[in-house]
Amino acid sequence: MSARPATAIVLGGGGARAAYQVGALRAIVRITGHRGTLPFPIVCGTSAGAINAAALALNADDFRRGVARLLRWWRRIGVADVYRADLAALSRHSAQFLASFLTGSQAPPGVAALLDNAPLAQLLAREFDFARLAPLVDGGALAALSINATSYTSGHAISFFAGAPGLPDWQRTRRGGRRVTLTREHLIASTAIPFVFPAARVGDDYFMDGSVRQLTPLSAPLNLGARRILVIAVGQFNGQRDADAATSAAYPSFAQAAGHALATIFLDNLGADLEHMAQVNRIVDAMPAAALAASGLKVGHVEALVLAPSINLGPVALAFMDELPSAVRTLLRALGGTHGNGANLTSYLLFDRAFCRALIALGYADTMARRAEIATFLAGT
Repeated sequence: MSARPATAIVLGGGGARAAYQVGALRAIVRITGHRGTLPFPIVCGTSAGAINAAALALNADDFRRGVARLLRWWRRIGVADVYRADLAALSRHSAQFLASFLTGSQAPPGVAALLDNAPLAQLLAREFDFARLAPLVDGGALAALSINATSYTSGHAISFFAGAPGLPDWQRTRRGGRRVTLTREHLIASTAIPFVFPAARVGDDYFMDGSVRQLTPLSAPLNLGARRILVIAVGQFNGQRDADAATSAAYPSFAQAAGHALATIFLDNLGADLEHMAQVNRIVDAMPAAALAASGLKVGHVEALVLAPSINLGPVALAFMDELPSAVRTLLRALGGTHGNGANLTSYLLFDRAFCRALIALGYADTMARRAEIATFLAGT
């Protein structure tokens, strides 16, 4: 067995943008030439990234096969596979939700958000067999799979995980890890973006998207034993600004406000956690090993590598607007999602095969451009 510290992969949320992660994974397969088991024994996912994480973990005995299945899945996906997009259903569902929201009345059963994601639940039921997890863990191909969701009751971020017997639960400030038998319901809970998709019930509680209160996205892999972390994000960390923003400032639309809110949920906490980890690394590296051991602190240097899009994905989404069903285009146009930063909201909901294939190609190209750096990181050198 390798003496190298355990490596984790962290796949963040971002709706349809998660297709970018699949392109990056395809490039990693080519860079490493890896055959056999997953090179990341610890797999952590949130929101749409949780779907990719589960697919990798359920194929932990064959990394190439897992990535190939993800490629097939994302290359043929359509809006109708994720939420109901026909005019009658979309109009009825959206109108009932907005009416209950504006009047303060109780929404009808099953109408607790803007969109109905029942098709996604059906798709996950067909595609994911969680009965495979336990044998993969027992056989050593997988150390742990973690799926993050946020409790509506407590507001705490919960990392639901399955893994090796020695991994304990954990509890920190407003977050914790809970060993469970993972099911499709945990994926639905992790992807339940507030106001967009309805809450999902797991046990006796209701949950929303795992990114909402995930103040420390790197907590799960660290608590599961990782000391090397590969993060595949779905947005830029250096800010996104339209080329005409300086000369065409206008009152923000609903879509623009929602897009910024989702960027905060999916990206800001990850960026802050990476900065905090870098600061801890500097402190650890500056301390003599003997002093660190004597302190009793359970800290150590953690290597991290972040892969992220080289361009703003919002404008990319606008080029594929015509591929959406007419009812969805009408809704997004009414919300302001067809121009400016409002396009970021569109990019999260644009589960169109042409758009997803473009993101896969971008993820592949971005990752291959960092080929040497990635090969060195994954080799542990």
